[in-house]
Amino acid sequence: MDSWPRRFIAYWFALWHLRQPPLATASAQERARWCRDHCGTFAGRWFALGAGLWLLFSTPFTSFAPLGIIGILGLVMGMWHIAWQILAQGRAGPPPIEPPAEFPRPDAERDEPSDRDDDKP
Repeated sequence: MDSWPRRFIAYWFALWHLRQPPLATASAQERARWCRDHCGTFAGRWFALGAGLWLLFSTPFTSFAPLGIIGILGLVMGMWHIAWQILAQGRAGPPPIEPPAEFPRPDAERDEPSDRDDDKP
């Protein structure tokens, strides 16, 4: 990324990433997996911006109408990215989940001496 407008667009919009290599030439399944895994980040950024501007607008000190409008647009963009994530998860399926790890349970084996100070079984 060589210019600040491209950095700005890349920070706020998932669609920009989907149109850049290597995702531009990827299959629909790979693009859906990428969107499932990353659109929540973009939605969180938009929700934070929209909620922050709306709360700032709702204070009596800064009732500047463009703040409220941009805040509502930020919330709408957050909903748009969340909708993309939900649709992408429907296409790509849920993310892979690792099986749970087995943890040793010290209370399961009563044959070994206890390391506790109260010496209760």
